[in-house]
Amino acid sequence: MSICGIDMGTTNLKVALFDDANRMIWIKSVPTPRIEDRFGVATDVRKLVEMVEDLVIEGWAETGRRGPILAISTAGVGEDGVYVGENLEPIAYSIPWFDMRASAEATELAQSDAATPSAGIEMEPTRTAALWLWTSKIMPETSRQADRWLCLTDYPLAKWAKKDFVSDTLASRTGCFNPTTREWIEPLLRESRAPALPHVVPAGTVIGTMKSERLLASGAVDANTLLVAGGHDHPVAAHAIHKLAADARVDSLGTANVIYGDAPRFETTAFDPQIAFTASIEGPEKIACLGVFEFTKTVNQFPGGVEAIRREMALAKISGMPGNPAGRQFNSERQLLEWATFNARFMLDRLAQYGVPEGPVYATGGWSRSRALLELRASVLGREIYVPEERELSVLGAALFAAEATGRKTAFETPVSVVEPDRSWTAPYEDFYGEFLAHRS
Repeated sequence: MSICGIDMGTTNLKVALFDDANRMIWIKSVPTPRIEDRFGVATDVRKLVEMVEDLVIEGWAETGRRGPILAISTAGVGEDGVYVGENLEPIAYSIPWFDMRASAEATELAQSDAATPSAGIEMEPTRTAALWLWTSKIMPETSRQADRWLCLTDYPLAKWAKKDFVSDTLASRTGCFNPTTREWIEPLLRESRAPALPHVVPAGTVIGTMKSERLLASGAVDANTLLVAGGHDHPVAAHAIHKLAADARVDSLGTANVIYGDAPRFETTAFDPQIAFTASIEGPEKIACLGVFEFTKTVNQFPGGVEAIRREMALAKISGMPGNPAGRQFNSERQLLEWATFNARFMLDRLAQYGVPEGPVYATGGWSRSRALLELRASVLGREIYVPEERELSVLGAALFAAEATGRKTAFETPVSVVEPDRSWTAPYEDFYGEFLAHRS
């Protein structure tokens, strides 16, 4: 019997099934469904859950209907959520994290007396708290009618279990959660006009068992199928990588480039513009440190856009010789990739200042499929980059939490390749990095 991991991503929704050795036996990815509401992009949550259920049933059927799925867990986007009624049914569309409609509200919260660095993460338009305040002003009927709010990534599990909760790594993304004490920051909740919130649970918590009539009728699950909390996609993927190397730092190259590491727990007394501090997927004795660089957004600003960058990264080796992108003068695709990688190195250096161990760097995410790009990044970083052959680490990480809840071992095997720096590039990049740092100051 299989385990199911689900990745509720910004761009794609993925469902995967794993066997009793945690080997992936089936996966399918479909575009995350979006619609237009009166203000911009939104997500029809009912449609999203229907698509998830379709994929669960399809995967179970295509892998031979070998008994019901034992356990299911989810990973995914951090800030997106949904207002629900007493029966946990959505009463409004979900607003995706990249929507900027709550810019004024984010500024209002950031300048309020309730703003505090104990949240570990600065208030900005992508934070859930800003969207709570925006909703209370612009769509007050939604705030009045809502029984509570649930995180979108958690929502399928809550709906199927008929029990509300929020995973701790997702609570952190609201901007109103203290990652050190793992408690809500009440003054910020009041200032944000937050709806009623569910109780917070760590990753791996069994929420309940399957009660979805549709999934039960399909045979893909039964009444004993466990529903297990996962969390924010980047930490969940890092959890899988930590099974390969416990001290790994993660270079996640997706829609955003996220540099991730876990530090020993400390009090967050000041905001860091480069690093966000959130609840660690590895437990309360640690704090997660995340550096975020909007990689795809930067690529889209280049004259040739994503396609030009993809053509460059498809080469056996990035063309040209090392350049100095310190002043953001991008005369070539290579210079843009160099500048993005200098930012990644800067964020890695910042992690060390907060006590993140100097472990190996593991790359994951869609852009990590380019060996040419990883060679350039290894050259800028001045160190090897390790690349697991298994690239779908968010769904795997979720599946590992599900597997552990059933009593299974969570070890897994995947070949890991090593991308070496081009030694003729490392010295010039070292010099250019010094200029990059001087340009930042």
